[in-house]
Amino acid sequence: MKTEILRAALFTPISEGRWGLPILFWSDPGEGKTSVIREVCADYGLPCTVLSPGEMGEGAFGVIPVPDKSGVIKYPPPEWTLAHDDAGGVVFIDEMSSTPPALQPPLLGLLFARRIGGKTLSARTRVIGAANPPEVAAGGFDLAPPVANRCGHIDWSAPTPDEHAAYMMSGSTGGRESTKKTFDAEAEEARVLAAWPDAWAWAVGLETAFLRRRPGLKNKCPKAGDPKASKAWPSDRSWENATRALASARVNGLSEVVRDEFVTSFIGSGPANEWFAFIADSDLPDPSDVLDGKVRFSHDRTRLDRTAAVLTACVSLVTPNGAARRAERVSALWSLFAELHEEKSLGDVLVPPVFAMTRANLHAKEGRPLLAKMNNLLKAAGITVANAGL
Repeated sequence: MKTEILRAALFTPISEGRWGLPILFWSDPGEGKTSVIREVCADYGLPCTVLSPGEMGEGAFGVIPVPDKSGVIKYPPPEWTLAHDDAGGVVFIDEMSSTPPALQPPLLGLLFARRIGGKTLSARTRVIGAANPPEVAAGGFDLAPPVANRCGHIDWSAPTPDEHAAYMMSGSTGGRESTKKTFDAEAEEARVLAAWPDAWAWAVGLETAFLRRRPGLKNKCPKAGDPKASKAWPSDRSWENATRALASARVNGLSEVVRDEFVTSFIGSGPANEWFAFIADSDLPDPSDVLDGKVRFSHDRTRLDRTAAVLTACVSLVTPNGAARRAERVSALWSLFAELHEEKSLGDVLVPPVFAMTRANLHAKEGRPLLAKMNNLLKAAGITVANAGL
């Protein structure tokens, strides 16, 4: 299960063309985390750089200021970053709970923006971590809440006796690290990207509809001293990561059990369990099937949240630049909006997706008749639609 989550995390698209959800695996020392992570990287031919904060110190994190000849202070990148200029790969932060408080701020940029010192790593560089509980780590520290909130937290299971035996018999190198890659990373990225728009739009619809119903679960930073502050808790950032994990689970064919652990790792079990119940109850159609006419969506007056989720998913599918079949699907979506507008109780549900379409400038032609009908409602919501011919 942990290997499935690791592979899915490595091949999850994130913002600005980058790859990889940052997963942090927790266990007691010596339970095989490092070996398995390096083996999975080797399977895909992804260069793996191991950083050990407690071992390498601040020089490895690009935080030492150095004046150049003109006296300008710069932060030269560490030598290890050279391996991630083009091919990407994986930065594996081992013993992450041995990172002293003074070195945790540099982790923020590395985990979120793939930035180290004055250098931004390749968009294909992923970041994965492993940690021991602070009480058994070598010089252990709790993770600061901003660092913890950037990661998914997975409890690592120690290998079974059979798994341990297979590992011991696999060769003196301790596994497959020295063998040629088994999978093509670029081909896997291409496969994921082809399936991603539908899965992402579907997941966004479910996340936004759920949080409209349960807004109190959106930002719940634990109090100072709470052990949960160093693990998973819900914020806007971690909800986005959880939504990406949900979409990635769909694209990568994870079982429901594995999907649940992957998603839970970002927002914690309480919010995640409520969300899973909502997902099961909603049973949303794929947005592409709705807009391509393969599935006819029927509004249920008792389930406004489900209608909101479907509309959000459809909008999320057509708004990105370069979206597939964009013109036809935009036209179909405005037709769906117009059909639903006849339901007098749906005005408030229609306002957010209609406004999102106008912000994406996808309203000039097909949307004009409906916008004219909704003009007063939009103004009442404080929304002014520009360039709509109204």
